[in-house]
Amino acid sequence: MEERLKQLIQYIDEFDRQGPHKMNVLKIMLERGPHDWHAPVSITELARPYYDLVSSQHRLYALKNISEEFKAPFSEAKMKRHLKTLPLKYLSTTPTRVSNISPPFKLVDDIFCVREEFRIESEFVHERIVRAVEQKFEEYLEVFSER
Repeated sequence: MEERLKQLIQYIDEFDRQGPHKMNVLKIMLERGPHDWHAPVSITELARPYYDLVSSQHRLYALKNISEEFKAPFSEAKMKRHLKTLPLKYLSTTPTRVSNISPPFKLVDDIFCVREEFRIESEFVHERIVRAVEQKFEEYLEVFSER
C-alpha cells in the first residue's frame, strides 16, 4: 500500500502547471469520502459539479485564462466535451515528466476511474491525497490567480 500511495502522491505533485483542471476533478472525487473516492464516475456525473466548482473558483480567485464555458450558463454537452478533452484525457494518458510515472487513472468510454492497483480504501490514504491535491491547487493559484 505504501508504495502505491507514494506513487499516487508523486504523480499529483509532478503535474504540469497548466491550470487547476485536473485538481478539480480529483477534488470532486475525493468529496465522496475515504471509501468511495476511487469509485468510477461518469463524465455526465462530473459535468455539473465540475462546472460549479470552476465557476466558483473563477469568482473567488479571479482565475486568469478561464474558458468562456465557465462564464456562460451551464451546458452539459460543453462540460462533457471539456472534461473529456482536457482534465480526464491528461489524467488518464499523461505520465509525469520528472519521474515518468504512469497515470493511476483511466478513462474508458465515458467512465473515469482510478486504476485498480491505486484503489486504496483508508482514511489515512484519503487524507494524504486530499492534502496533496490541496497543496497542488494552491500552487496553481499562485500562477493562475489574480488575487
